[in-house]
Parts: sequence; C-alpha cells; structure tokens
Amino acid sequence: MRIISVAFNTSDLRRAETFYGELLGLPVRREDDRLLVRIGRSELVLHEGPTGPGRQHLAWTIPRGQLASAKHWLSSRVTLLRNAEGQDEFDMPASWNARSLYFADPEGNVLELIIRRDIPDDRDHPFTAADIQNISEAGVPVVDVEATADGIRAVFGIPDYGRGSASFQPLGTVHGMLILVTPGRSWFPTDEPSGTSRLEVTIEADRDGRFTPAPGIILTSRRGAAL
Repeated sequence: MRIISVAFNTSDLRRAETFYGELLGLPVRREDDRLLVRIGRSELVLHEGPTGPGRQHLAWTIPRGQLASAKHWLSSRVTLLRNAEGQDEFDMPASWNARSLYFADPEGNVLELIIRRDIPDDRDHPFTAADIQNISEAGVPVVDVEATADGIRAVFGIPDYGRGSASFQPLGTVHGMLILVTPGRSWFPTDEPSGTSRLEVTIEADRDGRFTPAPGIILTSRRGAAL
C-alpha cells in the first residue's frame, strides 16, 4: 500500500502556504480555495474551511541515513515536539524498525519525519525538503476502530501492520499506512486530540474501492496507480 494523496481542511490557506512552501520549501500550488503541497511521491491537499474538532496526523518517510541531517534542517525551521521527559527523537516499536521526529503545522496538526530502516536508502548528503519520499502514514479518527479495520481489510485487501487495540490499529505496509484511532486519543508525543470534520485519503492498493467509515471521511483506492 502507498498513499497517493491526503486532503483535509485548513482555516487559513495563506498561512498554510507560508508554512509548507516558504518555511519547509515544499512545492506548493494554489487552486481557488485549496492548496496543493507536493510531498515526495504523495500530495497533501488543503481546503479552506472549518477544522477540528481535533487534529490530523501525517508521517513523511525520509531516507534512513539522514535522520541527524534532517533533525538539523527541521529544528532550524520549527520547534521539535518533545515528550514529558524532554526527548525529541523516538524509536518506534521494534517490529516497525523506525525512528521519528515530530513537529506541528500552524493548525496544530501533528507531523512526523520517520526513517524506516527496512527501506533501503542510504543517501547521506545534507538533508533538504527534496529528500522527503512520501506521506507514509495518515491518521484516521473513527469511533469503532475494529469495525473500520474490518471494512478496510474487506474493501481494499490491506493487512494489519502489527498488533493494535480497540483504540489504535495501523493497517498497510512499510511504504504506507492508515492509522486508525478513536476520536480524542492523543497524537504521540503530544496531548493534541485526534479528530476531523473532513479527511480524504487516496491510496494505491491491490483493488479499486471506496469506503466511508464515518461522516466526512472518505477512503479511496486505485489499483496500480502511478506515484
């Protein structure tokens, strides 16, 4: 599975354009009431409109040899998010074989740069925005995580990514995941609650399909879509 695009609302397109385009240096394009942000092989689409009731979460994969360089690059532009112990780098569960940095956009959405050691890519030149590979995680807040996971497996043929719980279940592969959480569950490593009034995720999967697990949330798959 890979994530082709993610769309949600922002309250201020100009502010988002400044953050993603000018501060982070990602390619951006305005189209009427939306902003298109190119994130490696994926696209983030921001529509001007009401946000909330919680925050969104996205993870962006970077080459596994560039974490230190990416941390220097990122921390010169934004404040890294820390946990209660003051850590600003985090190892994921052993089965994920990954390590992450977290930061927030102007809306308070929790963003993540993640190295996935199981993806061979050992480039080690100084990191830039051009080294971001793709959106590899999209948070999906739903009331019934287990029923939604069943629906995603049935419609798209996507497997679980490790063991989950009644309030948290990742589905997908190392290249792309849907992270199902219950609304209000905090996005690590913050106290920001999950939640959304609008979320559209388009993925590449083994089958074409469409699934609407909750009002305002639309998941669509395209088999063999070019990225």
